[in-house]
Formats: sequence, C-alpha cells, structure tokens
Amino acid sequence: MPTYLYKCKKCSYQFELRQPFGAAKPEACPRDGCGGEVVKVLTPPAIVFKGPGFHVTDYGRGGGNGKSRPRSKDTETEKASTSASED
Repeated sequence: MPTYLYKCKKCSYQFELRQPFGAAKPEACPRDGCGGEVVKVLTPPAIVFKGPGFHVTDYGRGGGNGKSRPRSKDTETEKASTSASED
C-alpha cells in the first residue's frame, strides 16, 4: 500500500497515512482540537537506480569504459538489406 503525505490547512500539521489506491482522504486533521481541512501533499516518487555506471552506459556521450556496445543482428541485417536495395 502506498504512503501519502497530508497537511492541515489550519495548523500546518503534516502526517503520513498508508492507504490503498482510490481511498478517500481523511475528513479532518487528526491533531487534538484542530479539525482543520486536510490536503494531499504531492511529492516526487522515490526511485533508486542501483548498479555501477547506470548513467554512463545508458545515457553517456560515448564515454564509459571505452568498450563499444555490441550490435544486434537485427540492426546489421537491416543495414545490409537497405544497402542492397539502394544498388
């Protein structure tokens, strides 16, 4: 279940709440005596890219470790058929 961050408009109290997708937001602020309106706070998703060289191997500008990426057979076949059809 995802965790959502909510904030009270009246007292600015922030709290997290684990809810299923599509569940209704809380009716009022859970702080004693407040009862203010609650709004959902939008936060960026928590994405973690693990592994060495993720950026270099996938999005680098030809840098990396100096080794070229192997070609797929589909690309080589496609180039050969394009060259043959141009002649």
